[in-house]
Formats: sequence, C-alpha cells, structure tokens
Amino acid sequence: MADPINGTVLVEVDDKYMNARLTITPPRNGGRAVTEEQVRQEIALKGVRYNIDENAIKEAFGNGGISVQLAKGTPPVDGRNGYLVYHFERKNGAQMKADEFGNVDYRDLGMIQNIEKDVVIADIFPETPGSRGKDIRGIEIPQYPGKPAKITLGNGVMLTEDGRQIRSSIEGNLRWDKDHFVVDKELVVGDIDLSIGNIDFIGDVTIKGNVNEGFKVRSGGNVTVFGNVTGANIEAAGNVFGKLGFVNSTVTAGGDISVNFGENSDISCEGTIKAQSFVSCNVRCGGDLNVVGGKSVIVGGKYTCLSNIEVNYIGSDAYIRTMIVLGNVAVLAEELNELKKKLKSYENQLSQLEMVCATLQQQKKAAPLTPEREDMLRRSIKAKFGHMGLIKETHDRIAEIEHEIENTNDLCVKVKRAVFPGVTVRINNSQLVVAQKTGACTIRMNEDKDVVIR
Repeated sequence: MADPINGTVLVEVDDKYMNARLTITPPRNGGRAVTEEQVRQEIALKGVRYNIDENAIKEAFGNGGISVQLAKGTPPVDGRNGYLVYHFERKNGAQMKADEFGNVDYRDLGMIQNIEKDVVIADIFPETPGSRGKDIRGIEIPQYPGKPAKITLGNGVMLTEDGRQIRSSIEGNLRWDKDHFVVDKELVVGDIDLSIGNIDFIGDVTIKGNVNEGFKVRSGGNVTVFGNVTGANIEAAGNVFGKLGFVNSTVTAGGDISVNFGENSDISCEGTIKAQSFVSCNVRCGGDLNVVGGKSVIVGGKYTCLSNIEVNYIGSDAYIRTMIVLGNVAVLAEELNELKKKLKSYENQLSQLEMVCATLQQQKKAAPLTPEREDMLRRSIKAKFGHMGLIKETHDRIAEIEHEIENTNDLCVKVKRAVFPGVTVRINNSQLVVAQKTGACTIRMNEDKDVVIR
C-alpha cells in the first residue's frame, strides 16, 4: 500500500510584488488535507497583505492543484504633462491661396496675420499629479507627477490671470518665433517685392526700401517709406510719410501725407499734405497743401485743397495746364440741401406724432385706453422725442455747414516766387485763369466774390 501524501499550499509572488498566486494540492492515499489556517500562515509568511481575494482562497481548495490569482497590486498612475492647444498655425512664411478657379496671386503671399487685442492664441491644459500605487505587501509605490506645460511668452502676448490661456496683449502681426508666438505692433520690412508681397496690416508699417510696381500696402495705422513708391498703391488709416517720392502711384491717407516729390500720381488725404514738388499729379487734401523746400513747385495736374496752399512756383514757362481748386462749397451745398429736405420731413413727422399723442391723451382722460391704444401712445411719445433729437442734430449740422461755407471765402493761394500762364485757380464757385507770369503774390477772393491776384 502506498504511503499517504499530505496536501500542500504554495504561494508564489513575482519579483516586483505586484502579483501572488495560490496553489493548494489535495492529499493522496489518506494524507492530511491543507487547512485554512495553514493557507493563512503561508500567505502571511510571503508578506501578502494587500488586495487579497477571499473568493480565490475558497476556489483554490476545490481546484485540484490548479493555481489561482490570490492578490494583485495597484500600479501607480503617472501624471499627465501639461500641454498647449494653439488656435493658430505655428509657422511663418508665404501661405499663398488659390481662388475658386485655381489661380494664385503671387503678389499676395499671406505673410501677415493680423490679430486684435485680447484674442485667445492658445489654451493651456495643466499637468495632473497622478496617483500612488500599492504592491501586494501594502507598500505604496510613488508615481511620476506630470510636468507643467512649457510656456514662453513673446512680445505682445500675455498669460491670463488663471494661467489657462495665452492671449494677445496688443493688436498687430501674429507670428511664430522658434518656439513661441509674438505680436508685432509695427511691421518693419525691406523692399516690397515678390519676396514680401502685398501688405495688409492692422498697425503701423515701416518700409526701409522701395515699394515696387504692382504692389499694394494697406495699413490701419501709419505708413513710412524710406525709398520710392513706383507704380504702387498705398492706403493708410493714419499718416503716410514718403522719404523720397511717389511715381505713377496711388496714395491715400486718413491723416496727413508728407513726401519729397510726386509725379503722375493720385494723392489724397483728410489732413495736410507737405512736399517739395508735384508734377502732373491729382492731389486732394482736407487741410493745407504746403509745397516748400527744394524746388517748391506745382506743375501740371489738378490740386484740390479744402484749406490754403503755399508754394514757390505754380506752372512753368511751358504753360503747362495746372488746375488749383480751393474750398468745398459744391459738396457742402449739396449736403446742406439734403439736410434741409430731411429737416422738413422730420418736422412734418413730428407734427403728426404730436397730433396722435394729443388725441390719445384726451381719450385717456375720458376713459381707460385699450392695451393696443396704450401701446400706440407709448410708441408715439417715444418716436416724438426721437424726432425732436433728429431735428436738433440737423439744425446743428446746417448751422455748422453755413458757417463753414462763409469761412471758405478767406481761402488763398500764397505764391512766393511766380505763377505762370496755363494755371487756373478756382475758389468756391469763382475762377481765375492766369494770363501772364506774375511774381510773388496771393490769390484769393475779393469782396465781390471774384478770384484775384494781389
């Protein structure tokens, strides 16, 4: 007869103490079976204390020597690093776009990326700490916490108070600089050519070279050009400063214009224009036209000025046709006429509204009004006061225009050296054609509203 063999208990633990398996073999030939106390002792001897599966112990007793998962450690969860989500492409350089027909304008390179103040450039997602783990012995396992997002703030950008966003702190050109965004308040470039393309910028533009033929520069601020503007188009909401000249170009400004010379160009601004010479140009300005320094000459073309003109020479010995126009009476008179028509309409509407209000108020004294008529009375009263405001505004503007027209009679052209035949000077509705060369003089309207040379 075979010798009896006792049952056995085996607890296996991996080298990292993250897993433990239990094997219980049944007795044979009448040997002693393993008791639960023996199992518990063996588990304790192996150091297994955490996350023990009680059901696994019961299962092991009836498994016929097949091992079961006794315990399993909880691995640590490492933290997530902080990161940024950008709302703009992180690249510079030309970004040409094709139109609906697949055509590409090689003068429009998309080099400028305008951005307003306080626009979100990137959202910042913070790091997470993660969580500790624990092995089957009950010993905690440290995690690796996440690292904060790497944040580099360039000029013109800011971090919000909560640290969750990067925003533009100024308006300007948004560009990527190695590893971060910057916003340039002023755009500084060399020549405007195929390497730069057209410019459409929200702020000031400084061009250290030339603006070449066929290119456009548009600015929401000032434009300064150190070279020549040739066959190009410049448009600025502010001032335009040309260190050299405008040739065969169109230049407009919401403020003043200053340039050395202009030739065959269309030049206009709301403010004052200063230059040393104009040849065959179409010039319009809302302020003074000062042609001083250097040759100080106006020859050929048309020059419309809502204020005064000062120049050394107008015209030339070749009798080149040159038109000088001062004042804006025609435009002001047209506006004045329209305002008077509006005023009459407003006054008629006010009269009707007053009648409606008076009628409804009398009815209200006699008996309560229906909700519809109450609403009509309320809207009529509101409209009446609105029309009273419009009438006052219109009266004020009419008085302003009439005063402005009266003052335009004092406009003059101051010629320091000479004015030549071929020159026509129009002030408001009067005109003078210069018949002979005249030295230093002043051209203005006399008491009879005639343009005369003095």
